[in-house]
Amino acid sequence: MNCKELAYMLADYIDGSMDPQLREELDAHIAMCEPCMIFTKTFLVASDKTRQLRKEIEYKIPPEVRSRLETFVRAAALKFPEKVNEYREQVERERREKVAALLKAAIAGRLSSITALLVETHCAGCPECKEYFDGLLKASSPAAGDPPMLIDSHVTRLMESLPPGEEFFLA
Repeated sequence: MNCKELAYMLADYIDGSMDPQLREELDAHIAMCEPCMIFTKTFLVASDKTRQLRKEIEYKIPPEVRSRLETFVRAAALKFPEKVNEYREQVERERREKVAALLKAAIAGRLSSITALLVETHCAGCPECKEYFDGLLKASSPAAGDPPMLIDSHVTRLMESLPPGEEFFLA
């Protein structure tokens, strides 16, 4: 283990997603290398401050800006209804593709840990989704076409509940 490798792996080290053996190697390196110890502590402090700032910042649009934006969007929608329909179709198509990708990732065992936990927790309380996911895993391939409407809406809500920027699958 060297200092450059530590810098590349620090995020995984901090969030606990690192292989335990590799973590032990990094722990040993940090214990013996003062610059890396300082770098790691600085990274931790910066990460904590960033998390705090995200919690404190309110993403609110001032009422007068919101009103002007709504007026503009409504006028544009009336002026270009075909573009609005095109956009809605695109959004729906992308949503269906994401649902299909999540189902494929579930079958392949490639869900991120947070997504796997969300699915597992949801299926514990939703017999329809539990039956569907159990059937998927047994079949080892998604059924042709879109999933049933109830499953589709639940999977969509699960994806929407992920933190911003969080991917539902493992790379």
